[in-house]
Parts: sequence; C-alpha cells; structure tokens
Amino acid sequence: MNKWTPEQKEAIELEGENIIVSAGAGSGKTAVLTERVIRKLESGISINQLLILTFTKLAAGETKERVRSEIKKRIELSEELKKIDSSFITTFDSYSLSLVQKYHYLLNVKKGINIIDSNLLNIKICEYLDEIMEEEYLNKESNFVKLINDFCIKDDSEIKDLILSINDKLNLKYDKEDYLNKYYDRYYNDSFKILIIIYYT
Repeated sequence: MNKWTPEQKEAIELEGENIIVSAGAGSGKTAVLTERVIRKLESGISINQLLILTFTKLAAGETKERVRSEIKKRIELSEELKKIDSSFITTFDSYSLSLVQKYHYLLNVKKGINIIDSNLLNIKICEYLDEIMEEEYLNKESNFVKLINDFCIKDDSEIKDLILSINDKLNLKYDKEDYLNKYYDRYYNDSFKILIIIYYT
C-alpha cells in the first residue's frame, strides 16, 4: 500500500523546477522532506551537498534524526552516516549566521557576531520604547498628548502594548519602512473616505 498521497508523492519526486509546498501542521511535511532527501542520496548526491533549512531548531533536529534513521536502513548509504552531523540540516537563522561569520570581512562586521536571545531583544525593544515615550512626554507635542489622553486611562502601558504588537506584525514584512510610508500616504490623506455598509436583518 502506498503511504504517500498524490500531492506528497509529487513533492517528493518533482525535479528540475522550483517547488512551493503549502501544508498545515500534522500534514507530514517532515516525512515528505526526509523522503525527498533520501531520494537525492539514492541518486548519488551526498548529504553534504544538500542545504536543508527549517524555521525552528526542533524541526531541524527532527529532520536530521529522521534522515539518519532512514540512512541506517539502507546499507548502500552507510557512508552518508559519517557526514550527517556536519551536514547543513539547520535553521534559516543558523545558516545565515554561519555565512555572515564566514564572510564578516566582506560585510564589514565583527567576526564574533551572533544571534541575540529573543528575551534579551524584547527587553531592549521595551527599553527603547520607554526612552522614546519619555522624550515625547518632555516635548509635549500636541498629537502625542492627544494620543495619550484618548487611549490611556491609568498609565500608558496599554498604548505601549499596542505599539509593540503592531511592531511585531510589521517585522514580518520584508519591506517594513516602504509599507509604512505607503500605508500613511494611502490611508491618511484628505481624499480617503471610509465606506460603512450596514446590514439589516
């Protein structure tokens, strides 16, 4: 019995063109990726010639262990077991960092550059926001004062949370600054009108 669906089989076997696979949680993405890797190895490609990137360390670790397990089942691939620990089955962040560290002298950055811990990054972002807010309080600019008066009751914690939430969403966009500029031009001008449609039941 074939354990692969037609879509999974296509994702495993399709060659010679770029492939985008959209699949939800629990749909077998790791299993399909593992099978695709094994198929490459069986065709004569070495594991250290492949670049396999995931979004999380957990997914990268799981993929590496599944590939290792499948290699062990195939005597003809035994040589690949020696290479798997040094293979590029890792996260996008880790791989990008390795490139920056290797070619730091071309990028004009220090060799010791590293990925900041997310908790530390969040602390620094909150500190910067506090500094900006403090400066605005001192300046007493009318729009800022109105913002605080309109949206804050006891303190400004809610408005800060909203700013941080918006910032998190904007960070998902590769063109954050361009998006903000166009958004402002598009929706904050005299010609823009909001049409409200009321449905009666």
